[in-house]
Amino acid sequence: MRYPETENIKIKNFFDACNEMIQGRFILSDIKISKILKAIANSEVLYDLFAQVLTDFKFKEEFENAKTNNKINGGYFSVPEQDEKVIALVFCLLLEVDNQKMNLQNFVNDYFYSPEGYNISYSNFSLSVLVPFKNAVLNLLNCNEDGTLVEEEVIEEEDEEELPVEPNHKEKIMFANLTMSLNELLSVINRSKIDTESKEELNIIINAIFEAIQLENLIIINALIIPLEHMIGKNKHVKFYYNDFKECLVQFYYS
Repeated sequence: MRYPETENIKIKNFFDACNEMIQGRFILSDIKISKILKAIANSEVLYDLFAQVLTDFKFKEEFENAKTNNKINGGYFSVPEQDEKVIALVFCLLLEVDNQKMNLQNFVNDYFYSPEGYNISYSNFSLSVLVPFKNAVLNLLNCNEDGTLVEEEVIEEEDEEELPVEPNHKEKIMFANLTMSLNELLSVINRSKIDTESKEELNIIINAIFEAIQLENLIIINALIIPLEHMIGKNKHVKFYYNDFKECLVQFYYS
């Protein structure tokens, strides 16, 4: 089964609109959201997918579940693990902003605030909300960003024996790099002049990230970097190693 060529173009337009919002800044975000929503409405494939995931979806309940208490700025926001719920939740969020029922800038400041400025806060929002949304659509459509279906790999038989399936070495290497950069960050924090209580809290967050890396769960990792960044604040020496860790995380989405 293949999507018609006209649908490929429409699906590509959707992912282009998502990438524009992910890679951009807050400026003109209302126009970028409108492009995403328009692309969904214009594509029969996307429209059917979104209609399906929205069936019986309870936005207010899922929105509350996504909020996690955080004593630093009131809370942070973590999308669900299921692709269907991620798509439905983020779509409803974008719709709320488009209908002016929610202020995006306030939402970003409330749940993704960074002392480094609003553009960094918006980057946190993009990494934690928009990227999982885009990836969830890719997964459920089983397609590439140009709208072409991902062909199932066929393993050829040789001498009536199945060839072994190669593991995803590239992803394993990226998780290894993530672990090394986190080890360096933890070492710097423990040697720094940060007060004892803050060090203990940072160690708790970092240990939780280590566990999430073991599970290879990027959703949990993305959620935990927000309180981690808050705790680090503007400590320039520690911030350097944190930025290196975050860059390793970004590689999962843009490599």
